[in-house]
This record gives sequence, structure tokens and C-alpha cells, in this order.
Amino acid sequence: MYKKLLIYTLLSLFCITGKAQQAPLYSQYILNEFIINPSVAGIDGMTVFNLSGRKQWLGYEYGPETYSASFSARLLKSDNTIIGRTQTLNRSRIKRGATGRVGLGASFANDQNGAVDRTTLNLSYAYHIRMYNSQLSFGLSLQGQQFKINPELAEFRTHDGFDIDPLSGLLGKSAYIPDAAFGVHYSTKNYSFGMAAMNLFQSPIKFGDIGTGFEELKQIRQYYYHGAYKNFLTGRPDWQIEPSAVIRMTEGLQVSADLSIRFIYNNEYWAGASLRTSGEIIVLMGLKFNRMYFGYSFDYGFYDIYNDKNNLVWGSHEAVLAVKLGDSNRRYRYWERY
Repeated sequence: MYKKLLIYTLLSLFCITGKAQQAPLYSQYILNEFIINPSVAGIDGMTVFNLSGRKQWLGYEYGPETYSASFSARLLKSDNTIIGRTQTLNRSRIKRGATGRVGLGASFANDQNGAVDRTTLNLSYAYHIRMYNSQLSFGLSLQGQQFKINPELAEFRTHDGFDIDPLSGLLGKSAYIPDAAFGVHYSTKNYSFGMAAMNLFQSPIKFGDIGTGFEELKQIRQYYYHGAYKNFLTGRPDWQIEPSAVIRMTEGLQVSADLSIRFIYNNEYWAGASLRTSGEIIVLMGLKFNRMYFGYSFDYGFYDIYNDKNNLVWGSHEAVLAVKLGDSNRRYRYWERY
């Protein structure tokens, strides 16, 4: 088991060929699209705080864990004000306020994946263009990451007859990597879709001058394509249905996707399910209380790790808490995202 874990974390996270999925995995993208697309910052004119925690493969030792916090907001649009009357036309002159097109955001995440501990900080800028009954958004994010090899990797020496001496110089070492992301998003009252490119620079990952046989490690460019459609059920104005999809693709053309559907009651309660192409079924549920949104998801898969006789895996669990502040209908006449 330990040999498999070492190979998974070092070769899968730092794959030279560009065919591995490096980014942390989430199941509730629809509650916080900002984590995969910087153009979503401030998209609905509200200030949003989001906390999430994910424990993957519960029961499997050293299974991935991801914790994140994010903030996004729109720079508020000022009201039009009367500044005086003209002598010739005898009518008020209107001073236009700020355009209200700029959104700002920041996110912090810690992803522990076996032997590798990754901490990420993102600072995002978004620009929103109001169109007829729709909105087009662009976003740019600057990113800093720290990779660290967990010293606990040393215990792998005594298991399965597997010796990690060639990698022992990496234990406790850190690498710091700058990078960037770009995204585009288009939304109307009922549907939205967007795309984003992460790790634009494909920055190299260097743990000092230590020769490990993995000198060409680098970040791999990741692409996200996502969309959703929300509408009322026929004859049931208190019920809405929302199918959505997230497609993840690497520079090496490895593709995976989540296909989801949610049923929303009175804009306060929801339940649904997702099918992940890697072989997982995901149950989604949540509720709204005042300005707070709670979401929970449970993933269960049908691939090798769930059939490991030495470890009973109890699926993957993810919890999300979001707080939305502001009155978007009054300020922008935009639409609720959750």
C-alpha cells in the first residue's frame, strides 16, 4: 500500500508527461465556481465568503484532504445623484456613479495528498460587462504555491521492502512556485457557462539543488469548462431544476467530468446527484438559512481503491459553508447564484 501511495503522490502530482490531474478535487463546484474560474469574482453583485473541507477516501490512510477559504465581492455601483440645475434647460443634471464592473477575490487552500502538502494563495481581478439580459465576465488570477514533502514519508522505508533512499533528500523540503490563471464567463437569468485555464506558465517545481531523478517536475496546465441551466418545473413555481456540468482537462488531454442535477425547493432547500466519469456517484444536499448556505456531498466510487481488502473506504465527504451579503436585486438586478 505504501509503495502505491508514494508512486501516486510523486508521479501523479508531479507527472512529467502532463497526463495527471494535479488540481484538488471538489464535488460542489456549483456552490463556489470562483475556485475554478477567476472571472466569477463578484459576478452577482454580492459579497461572498466561502469555507469548504473535503476528506477523500475516508478510511484509507493518507487519503487526500483539502481545506479552502475564499472571498469575492463586487466594487459597488454608486447611485445616480442630482448635482444641480442648468440655467438653459432648467432640469437636473445627473452625475453617473462608478460603473460597478470590477470584481475582486482571494482564496486560500491547503491540499494534503499523501506525501505531498500543497498550500495555495490566489488573488483575482474580474471585469464584468453588462449586456442585454446577460453578462460577460473576464478574470485574471495571480497564484502562489508552496509544495512540501511530508517528513512522515520516511516511514515508507520499513514497509513492503520499499526503500526511498533516492528521495530521502526531499523530506521536509519546500518549493515555491508563482503562476497565473485566466477565465471567461457568460451568464443570463437561466443559464451560464464558462471556461478557465489554470497554471498558465506551467512553472517548474524545484526543491533546491537536490538531484532526485525528478528534476523536470512542473505544474501542468489545467482547463475547466463548466455550465448550468436553472428553470422552474412546469406547474410547480416553488420547484426548480438545475442540470450542470464541469469538465476538467489537462494539457496532456486527460479528461474527466462531473454531470449533475439539483432540485431546488423555494430557493431554500436542494438535493441532487452527480456522476463522475472516473467512476463515482455523488449525492448532494443543502439548505439556505437567511444569508447562510450549507452544502454537503458524499462520493462513492467503483474503482480499485474502494475494493482494497486491507482498507475499508467509506467514500469521500465534503462540506461547504457560504455567506452572501448585500442586495443584488436592488443594486444590479442580477440573479441569485445559489
